[in-house]
Amino acid sequence: MLKNISSNKKVQKIIAFLASAYLKLVYSTSRIELIGRNKIEIFLNKKESFIYSFWHDQLLFCPLTWQSTEIIKVLISKHRDGDIITKVIDKFGFKAIRGSTHKPSKTKNKGSLVSARQVIKSLQNGISIGIAPDGPKGPRHEVSDGIIQISKLSHKSILPVAIGFQKKWVLNTWDQFIIPRPFNNIRVIWGNPINFKSGTKKVSDLKIQLEKKMNQLTKEANKNL
Repeated sequence: MLKNISSNKKVQKIIAFLASAYLKLVYSTSRIELIGRNKIEIFLNKKESFIYSFWHDQLLFCPLTWQSTEIIKVLISKHRDGDIITKVIDKFGFKAIRGSTHKPSKTKNKGSLVSARQVIKSLQNGISIGIAPDGPKGPRHEVSDGIIQISKLSHKSILPVAIGFQKKWVLNTWDQFIIPRPFNNIRVIWGNPINFKSGTKKVSDLKIQLEKKMNQLTKEANKNL
């Protein structure tokens, strides 16, 4: 995404400012339909941390689905595109953990291991974590091992969310990254939380369960828009 954008920090700040202003415009001019909001409110009201799971293509608009003063951090890649996304979500009060959780069990993947430890520590300290389970490089809409392993190790639930847009631009990237248009019809759907802390199911089985649920929510979010 945005491969030709300069890595200049000042340019990134300008882009982040414009992007956040644009997102606020989209939100304020659009009809937003919220379905299943009570499922996230239960966690927020109990001040219980959880893993907020969304597909990577919906990442840009996802911070506007939070609407809470409770702290959340979002796992963002270390790529320069991630630098810009980090600055954008900061405008909405979010903080980033830089890296990925892709195959954190692999000892050679030290970066992922460090990121996974930071995520688990945050969750155990009562801070929720937003993760795109198909990020940072895909395959698109396929759940990786990392989010499942973190859920099992942290004993925290995964709450899936999906966003549908009637009008949007879709970038020619691996994730088909979505930029919603103003004066839109937008639907946000929260699914039932999935708790992997108990039982002896294989990681592969749990991945299929979460992936199926998230794809189902995405289909429902876009239905008849």
